[in-house]
Amino acid sequence: MSKENQVEEEKHYGSGVTELAIASEAPTDNIKWFRSTLVQVLVVGITSFLAPGAYSSLASVGAGGLADVNIGNASVALAYALIVPSALCATACLSKIGPRYSLSLGAAGYVFYAAALYQNSATGNQPFLVVGAIICGATSGIFWVSEAAITLLYSEPEYKGRHLAIWQSLFQLATCIGGAINLGLNIDLNETGGLKPKTFLVFVGLNAIAPLAALLLTNPKQVQRKDRLPVPAFPAEPFLKEVWLTIVELKDPRIIACCFLWSQSLFIPSWTSTYLAIHFSVRVRGLTSLITPLLTILTLALVGSILDIKSMTIRYKLVITWGLLQVLGLGSAIWLLVMQVRQSKEAVVPTWDWSTPGFGAAWVPYLFSFAASWTSYGFFYYMATYCFPREASGARTTRIIATLRSAESGSAAIAFGINSINVPLHHIGYINLVFIIVCLFCGYYVLRWIWKQDKKGAYNELVVPVEPVPPAIH
Repeated sequence: MSKENQVEEEKHYGSGVTELAIASEAPTDNIKWFRSTLVQVLVVGITSFLAPGAYSSLASVGAGGLADVNIGNASVALAYALIVPSALCATACLSKIGPRYSLSLGAAGYVFYAAALYQNSATGNQPFLVVGAIICGATSGIFWVSEAAITLLYSEPEYKGRHLAIWQSLFQLATCIGGAINLGLNIDLNETGGLKPKTFLVFVGLNAIAPLAALLLTNPKQVQRKDRLPVPAFPAEPFLKEVWLTIVELKDPRIIACCFLWSQSLFIPSWTSTYLAIHFSVRVRGLTSLITPLLTILTLALVGSILDIKSMTIRYKLVITWGLLQVLGLGSAIWLLVMQVRQSKEAVVPTWDWSTPGFGAAWVPYLFSFAASWTSYGFFYYMATYCFPREASGARTTRIIATLRSAESGSAAIAFGINSINVPLHHIGYINLVFIIVCLFCGYYVLRWIWKQDKKGAYNELVVPVEPVPPAIH
């Protein structure tokens, strides 16, 4: 290699140290489509469609689709509790086996939980439900961290928002298709109860394919980005050191504030899904699992269009979008709480089918709450790209994601645990309302920091970390 080429190579990939490089436009003629970042995001999205997306179809009907709400919530709480340590260990897993096999391993646990839900629905088998929840929880944390890290690190900076929207939309599309299946197989059930057992078999089949789909992912060194920059390096430290490095990220107050924001997206749905399972007929729950993802995809599109306005500064885009989502989320939570307080005073627990008077007023706030929670979830990833330390390497970004996903799982475990005991639903609603208000302050703290950074011009040029990794293999 000539001296000139060597200098150019070092400038592009770094000479043994991490340096900052400006993302640039580069010719894309010779990029192989199956090595492109878009295809990698589609692989992640399809795997998410088949694994957590298919499971979410069951979760969206309330209590995992089971007739016994307490059993359903308890099993979900157990799974989420185990995701906390598995998410913290996910960076160590990525270090040892890489993103492709980590994604596949993480997706493998969902089929056991879906099979356990089927067994419990068909035969009342509870021990298998516990085992399924344990296996799912022990692997899901690895999946959650891997899918987010791959989407953020593989993507070119200028396409990151679009790729995040694709990933989240495919996840929601699974819930939509699953909702159509739920509704089609249970449309004759106009009273409360559980889904028909055969419904669960469809999701067992989808979950079984997920680990195989994950193996289609390209390894980081083989990815061909449009900006010709290499994918930032994933974690590479020894197992225990990776776990420790992940935990110490919690020293940053902004990361702690983000932990609350991520937690809000999973804490609130445990309360609202219990409301759905208790008060609505099986076919309405099936219809809900069809409508809610469609509504979420629409709100994601609205949020995406605001965030893509080039004439608006980062700080205004983030504050306007966050404000709209909080109005929708807080408004629907208050609406639901008022409904539940009224219901608690009635002698007989009210239940609704779509043919029942008052159905719309009881059902609509659930739809808005669901859309607000899951749209906020996608929005927070976009916001985090401006909140995370700008100098953070790919490895550190992955560790930060692991802390956030561990925190959200812990909050979900607590929330579903609360909903699995005999506490009046409106009392749980008060807890959720307080949590939403706490998260308002956390959001203000994070956005205030981003506002100051944006006014200083910190985001005027798109800067991404480049690490000392070899050129992409074509």
